[in-house]
Amino acid sequence: MSEENTTDTKMLDWACKATLVLLLLVLWQGMSGFSQLGYTIGDMALGSSHGHSGELAFLVSIAITVLIIKSKTESSQLKGMSFGMLTMLILQIGLGHMMGSMSWAGMIHGMLALGIMSHGTILWYRLKSVVSE
Repeated sequence: MSEENTTDTKMLDWACKATLVLLLLVLWQGMSGFSQLGYTIGDMALGSSHGHSGELAFLVSIAITVLIIKSKTESSQLKGMSFGMLTMLILQIGLGHMMGSMSWAGMIHGMLALGIMSHGTILWYRLKSVVSE
């Protein structure tokens, strides 16, 4: 007997929505990261928020990867992009923790954030196009 491999588009739809949440978290990361350089929103201390939202983005990227894998999609591009996002966020958190002792890591941290944003946008677009088919 052969089993049919049917893609669960509902899980891909949830992954698409989670990717939007991830993109919003990355935007917040950028705002709260700049506040550590002296730019503030009123007198709010956003330093701890920067770290916590990064950890939350990491958890959301785990959820995206799990949703894409559990959807049983045949698209190796979606699977690869979700693992790529997860890997970039692991590196990003590592660089963020290294910045206390190595200030030059901040330059890589900022550039990687731009890469995460563009990669997340492409992942969201691909998920949206697969779900709408």
